Amino acid sequence: MIMEVIMANIVIDPQKTIGTISPYIYGHFTEHIGGVIYDGIWVGEDSSIPNINGIRLSLIEHLKRINPSVIRWPGGCFADRYHWQDGIGDRNLRPRRYGRWNDVTEPNHFGTHEFIEFCRLVNAEPYIAGNVGTGSAEEFQQWIEYCNAPKNTTTLAEMRGNNGSIEPFNVKFWGVGNEAWGCGGNFTPEDYADHYRQFTTWLPAYGLPLYCIACGPNGDDHDWTRRFFQQYAKASRTAINGWSFHYYCGSAGGAIDFTSAQWYELLNKANYMEKIINSQWELLAEFDPQHHIKLIVDEWGAWHPSGTEINPNHLFEQVSTMRDALIAGLTLDIFNRHADKVYMSNIAQMINNLHSLFLADENKFVVTPNFYVYEMYKCHQGNVSINVEFNSSEIDEMPYLMGSASMKDKMIFLTVTNIHIADSIETEIIINEGSIKEAVIAELANNDIHAHNTFENPYEVVTKIVKTEPRNGKLVFTFKPASVSCFSILLD
Repeated sequence: MIMEVIMANIVIDPQKTIGTISPYIYGHFTEHIGGVIYDGIWVGEDSSIPNINGIRLSLIEHLKRINPSVIRWPGGCFADRYHWQDGIGDRNLRPRRYGRWNDVTEPNHFGTHEFIEFCRLVNAEPYIAGNVGTGSAEEFQQWIEYCNAPKNTTTLAEMRGNNGSIEPFNVKFWGVGNEAWGCGGNFTPEDYADHYRQFTTWLPAYGLPLYCIACGPNGDDHDWTRRFFQQYAKASRTAINGWSFHYYCGSAGGAIDFTSAQWYELLNKANYMEKIINSQWELLAEFDPQHHIKLIVDEWGAWHPSGTEINPNHLFEQVSTMRDALIAGLTLDIFNRHADKVYMSNIAQMINNLHSLFLADENKFVVTPNFYVYEMYKCHQGNVSINVEFNSSEIDEMPYLMGSASMKDKMIFLTVTNIHIADSIETEIIINEGSIKEAVIAELANNDIHAHNTFENPYEVVTKIVKTEPRNGKLVFTFKPASVSCFSILLD
């Protein structure tokens, strides 16, 4: 394969602002499935694997490096079979239940207290998905009471204290079910709208404004969104703060074995995320013209065929290559560019499942290329998203270069994916009405687009720091093929 150098330019306009990039865009998703909770997050307090109160230490340490903002739990489909009372109290006395995934026994050792402990250890906000599929409005409201009621004010608050947490958990984010169109109850949009209203009527807030998230469509299903809000508008409206949708770009080829054509095919599928965001936002405007309701993309990522599991008991586990890293970067850039619309996203899933950042098996632990993307992109959290134009050649109607930019004080942060598998792209980076004083670049690249990290070779794909000197207030940089880059730019 002959490498060519292609010319391009990137123009950043700090005067054209889009909105504040919510830190919650950089959120995560964990479910009781396969090896996510047990063997991934939870190893147990008596384990020989280093842990803090039963939670894997290496995971805690690495999550803290990426500012994980928010973690969604307990599902997923599992959420609509989960009864929170099963996961409190003495672990040895907790009931064992049938685990729908894998046909395994759910020991309930990782429950509400353990989840809150995990979030606190990694400085993340908890996002709890309630049970609408098999639960009741009363159970949902009692879970809120158990988590948030001030100490000793109610029987459930006393129960929480007796279980080791006198002070309230102050959980803000509550999902009213999961995938109500599917495993969350197979509702019609009208039925789910009625259930949503029932579950969220007169919720106990305990002085903490709750952020309630309704189950939106699978992908860009206009019919679900329109019919839900038509039904929702027929009676007294309860608060909807977030409208969630799930989009998995699927696969093209296998997780590791794929052709050049399949590389571009999957990146094109991932790029469809932008169309969904714009489409759902326009639909919401019909019912919420002031856009009080924001978009929540609380499940997304690649979903490859089975065959690369590191443990046969880890359902839907897959190895992540450079292709998955570019999907992660490309998608996060889409969210950044639509910071006025997207309030939260949760990649599926954190560890040992689908588009994961980590793989673990007993005492073995490794980060995937996706981890490094999140480590680079954390610089955007809380910044103002600004307009950026990428002028480069295209393939399959996708520019070779795509990305996003944000600003904080005199710093501009630019993240870029070069999707071309063979060609470097020499690029001039220009700041409208601004001058670049200095820049530091973090770069994720590998000569092999199939490259991935393993327990035996954990550093096959890692970021490297590059320093470059601007000239006349501009910057010229050559993007490596199939790469993700992050620029920290100081303005004069």
